[in-house]
Amino acid sequence: MKLLYYPNDWLEKTVKEVDLENPGFDPKELHKQMVDLMLSSKGIGLSANQIGLDAKVFVMGDKPDNTNICINPTVVQYTEDTVIDLEGCLSFPHVYVKLRRPKEILAEFYDENLEKQTVKIDGYSAKCYLHELDHLLGITMKDRCSKLKWNMAIKKSAKYKKLYELENARS
Repeated sequence: MKLLYYPNDWLEKTVKEVDLENPGFDPKELHKQMVDLMLSSKGIGLSANQIGLDAKVFVMGDKPDNTNICINPTVVQYTEDTVIDLEGCLSFPHVYVKLRRPKEILAEFYDENLEKQTVKIDGYSAKCYLHELDHLLGITMKDRCSKLKWNMAIKKSAKYKKLYELENARS
């Protein structure tokens, strides 16, 4: 299992619903493998698209014992209240953009035991859930902002990369 980076066709692909009767993978094993890759990459979310898996699945969390696998995730409701916050993505290293997301959502998904979960998610976790759900629909954070905002984020990323390389060359 390896992380895919932009540009890659998988990142713009809408993936298939998982057949819960015959998922084609062991949900517990996939959960573990995706979380290992996500955390070793210093992320808090990882979608199937980002590893080249054609399945409506993502994981999210910040520690091995604080993660979820979300199979066939959906959003049932969301609040009118929104929040603007900085988002990054493992498939777009060192690129960050401010995006507007609902403050709170009511989400449904199947867990690693293929049991349906309906949960209220708010704040940072709601942002993460929506970001990963976007991936499964072939939408990236690049698609969620203006071209001008995106180009500014890319320039800023390149500037910081050069500074980082200069600092490392001096060491």
